Amino acid sequence: MAYKLELPDIGEGVVEAEIQKWFVAEGDEVAEDQPLVEVMTDKATVVIPSPKRGRVLRRCFREGEIAPVHAPLLELELAGEQGATAAGASAPSPSSGRGRGEVASSSPAETSGGPRGEGAAPPAAKRLATPAVRALARQLGVDIQTVTGSGPDGRVTKADLDRPATPPAAPPGGAAHRAAAAPGAAPAAAGPDERLPLRGLRRKIAEKMALSKRTAAHFTFVEQCDATELVRAKERMAAAARAEGVKLTFLPFIVKAVVAALKLHPRLNAALDEAAGEIVLKRRWDIGIASATEAGLLVPVVRGADARSLLDLAREIERLSGDARAGRARPEDQGHSTFTVTSLGALGGLFATPVLNHPEVGILGVHRIRPTPVARDGQVVVRDVMHLSVTSDHRVVDGHEAAAFCYEVIRFLEDPGLLFLRMV
Repeated sequence: MAYKLELPDIGEGVVEAEIQKWFVAEGDEVAEDQPLVEVMTDKATVVIPSPKRGRVLRRCFREGEIAPVHAPLLELELAGEQGATAAGASAPSPSSGRGRGEVASSSPAETSGGPRGEGAAPPAAKRLATPAVRALARQLGVDIQTVTGSGPDGRVTKADLDRPATPPAAPPGGAAHRAAAAPGAAPAAAGPDERLPLRGLRRKIAEKMALSKRTAAHFTFVEQCDATELVRAKERMAAAARAEGVKLTFLPFIVKAVVAALKLHPRLNAALDEAAGEIVLKRRWDIGIASATEAGLLVPVVRGADARSLLDLAREIERLSGDARAGRARPEDQGHSTFTVTSLGALGGLFATPVLNHPEVGILGVHRIRPTPVARDGQVVVRDVMHLSVTSDHRVVDGHEAAAFCYEVIRFLEDPGLLFLRMV
């Protein structure tokens, strides 16, 4: 009887997962603990290993399909049962002697479900890479099996994907050189459009952003912030933070200013329960930090931001963003934020209109600090200025309240000493 591997209950209220990538094909021999499939939930990306040795009889879902919790993902013919079914076979399977922990080899064709050719050479071992790097490789159209990894144990990194492949040797007679040097050569003809599957994290982002735009009445308010004193304060504290092993950025100051302003304007730290017809004012301050990753935008959450010091905030933000970029964000670090901060970092821009992180009713966009001529006491002086963009749900937050909230954030950032008066 075939062994059916079910999608496990991953917890955190997850009821389904998208099949991201199969690492085995039907007919493959697999070892115990060998990675079988990568799945993505609303919370995280998870690789599911094989609990037993055996041979893959059937994959129950295709890549990109949604599997409910406890649904069979694949069927295995267990190793102990293979001897009976294989009795009288002319030759044993090449991989039948694998032991515990050995990784079965599979070629790119086999991994995608393609047929095996008779007498084919044994395929190369599967490359090691994080889910984020695998996702980037798919986006770039790179076969990760052809990439030489420079990381530990040959792991493929983002930098390896960026390196150009070694060009093939020129044909005899220098034809490649003559073609390149031919004068007046016509430009290459345009190829067909490329179609990328909308799945994985990109599909989750698309669904959530569309839901936010469909349900909330977006309203954005933009204002300048004179960050000169903030820049000086951060520079004064940076050395002390480095001595503690922490890189101090502007984000911890911004998060502290946001929390202080939210306590004065609690309607922005809220959600709208449409079914109950109620505005839910949150009595916790869990701040989402939008983070760009190779796979797409993630929003890890700083829990209890109101009770953290600047140093603790800096340490936690660095951990969360590092985990997100490396593709190892934990489920407990995502979701259930009460307000979000999004920053374009060095890209900055003049201003933007951030999309609300549903079901929140407020989000702050932070833009690059740059030297800017401004008028002070009748004189034109150069100050460090940045723009702040506050988007709110107009169903819950009136425009004047969103503006008042923005000005409170600006007040705390323009005079960072005020933040220390509110430190826990």
